[in-house]
Amino acid sequence: MRFNTIKSTSNYEANHPPDFMTHLNYVSCSNSITEGLSVDCNVNLKQKVSESKNLAKKLNLIKLTWDSLNKEFEIILKNPDYAELCVPWVAVKAYYLLFNLLLIIKYLLTSSESSFISSHDRILKDMKEFIKKGDLCFNKSLVNNIYKAMEVQNFKFKSGDNIRTSTVDLEIRFQQILKKLLMYKIEDFQRKNNIKTFRKKKDKEAKNDFLKNSDINICEFFYWYRIKANYRDLEFLDKDISSDQFMDFYKKYFELTGNFYKAFSELINVLSTKRLGRKII
Repeated sequence: MRFNTIKSTSNYEANHPPDFMTHLNYVSCSNSITEGLSVDCNVNLKQKVSESKNLAKKLNLIKLTWDSLNKEFEIILKNPDYAELCVPWVAVKAYYLLFNLLLIIKYLLTSSESSFISSHDRILKDMKEFIKKGDLCFNKSLVNNIYKAMEVQNFKFKSGDNIRTSTVDLEIRFQQILKKLLMYKIEDFQRKNNIKTFRKKKDKEAKNDFLKNSDINICEFFYWYRIKANYRDLEFLDKDISSDQFMDFYKKYFELTGNFYKAFSELINVLSTKRLGRKII
């Protein structure tokens, strides 16, 4: 399967910083493969649950965050210069929007009040476990796939493939995204364990053990880009980038976020109808 990640224009690649092109391509690809995303629940939920006192708070946060993103996008469409101020925060807002949606999904699936205090790492592991068990099933095969970290580590690409904007193989671009997410995951492991390099034998062994016990799913995209925004300040945006380019990045990220927001919201309404007797979003 082949597709255009970005409509080609003359010298488009030459006029964009390589780091920026890489991330724009990754966001564009993720947006393309999740367009029309939906997710089904295969768990037979018959038992009603008492409504959690935390539910209203989370729903309000979701509404405020989604409204904020929509309003920003409307302003950017009319005033492209505003995009430069908004882009550094879009990854953070998008992640917390989806994080709160996932907390509600976990609560409705498990009927456990403790779902609302799940850590970021815990909710990602739970999400992947729901997918592995078949409890949740997306209508896009690439979103359903869970990849071993060692497998992703061995992906090989031609130099310059990540910045191409002409016809691109979907599977190759998707693998590039997974490898980038794995790189962030390794960097996070390195930071948390105060490892400067992996030159020492014990540090190499720690890294190998980490990889052997890790896996990757595309749903982690939002988490690792949020981490990048927090700790690395989205350094690929610290370039000579025009307002239109900032707007392009925001637009693609907003649309990608919307794909997951719609899928998770519809799932929540299905689950809440069964558990609470009504739709809640």
